[in-house]
Amino acid sequence: MDAKRSAFKEMKQLHDRIVFKPVQIEDLTELEKKRATESLIFLVEKRDGRVKARIVANCSTQRSYVPKEEAASPTALTDSIIITGVIDAKQKRDVIILDIPNAFVQTTIPQGKTDERIMMEIRGVLVDMLVGMSPETYKDYVVYENGKTMLYVQLMKALYGMMKASVLYYKKIRNDIEDIGYKINPYDICVANKMVNEKQHTITWHVDDVKSSHVDP
Repeated sequence: MDAKRSAFKEMKQLHDRIVFKPVQIEDLTELEKKRATESLIFLVEKRDGRVKARIVANCSTQRSYVPKEEAASPTALTDSIIITGVIDAKQKRDVIILDIPNAFVQTTIPQGKTDERIMMEIRGVLVDMLVGMSPETYKDYVVYENGKTMLYVQLMKALYGMMKASVLYYKKIRNDIEDIGYKINPYDICVANKMVNEKQHTITWHVDDVKSSHVDP
């Protein structure tokens, strides 16, 4: 029961954030059907007994046509981790390590005329959950395959498992921090600084994992 409740909560979050929108099967091209990724759900029991569900995209179909350079996110250099750690210690900075929640599903996928649509198949009980929470949105798009319900959706925001998710998120977080005054380090594009109360604030990150330091807690 906990697993089903967690799965429903995860699906509702994706629905509420408009991570995808349903598409009629007849509106798909043959290439889009061929390249459509499949949704997977993973359930993990936390140490406190809570069950956490996560929907991911099985994008193995994308490996044949997405270049590696478009699928790999920049990461902070090992030298940067060591140097910023030494600076933190020398200046007696307060340091926090954090994970940005729901990072990918806050990242919009470009949907311009030249951008290829990314399609995903949702099957079985997950389709039933979507129809149950919003029948007016999904009911008319459900099809049946081998006696099981199936739904094609177009991804509007990034999902874990997507080949380009990490790169898209890197571009988003970089734009966001530059907009509020941070300067990207010229030697490492995953390190940024900003003067706060006349002291340097440094952030170092890889995808949604961040190290933040400043002398003032």
